Amino acid sequence: MKKLLLTFSIALAFGTVKAQTTVTAKEVVNYVGKEVTLCDSVYSTRAMENISLLNIGGKYPKEVITLVVFKSDRAKFEKEPTELYANKRICVTGKVTLYKDKLQIVVNEPKQVKVN
Repeated sequence: MKKLLLTFSIALAFGTVKAQTTVTAKEVVNYVGKEVTLCDSVYSTRAMENISLLNIGGKYPKEVITLVVFKSDRAKFEKEPTELYANKRICVTGKVTLYKDKLQIVVNEPKQVKVN
């Protein structure tokens, strides 16, 4: 037990253990620049040649936030991400950023997304 506590204390001291904040689409606007786990429904999707978009919190153009998967990362997924996650409730972990004043999370790995 002491060894476990010591390991955990060392991990905290060196920043290897990171607390994760879970948010909904309504709350995500308050977390720009921060890493979160966002849990909500995928309302609409769009696959284009170089990018896949998954809209959370509403259908385009009234989405709250968009999940972005670039072409270079698509092969990591078992199928096109728009097919995998369309109309499903998911949790995605990533950094909330702004692109042209719109909220987004870039998804580089399948492990960032869990279907609920």
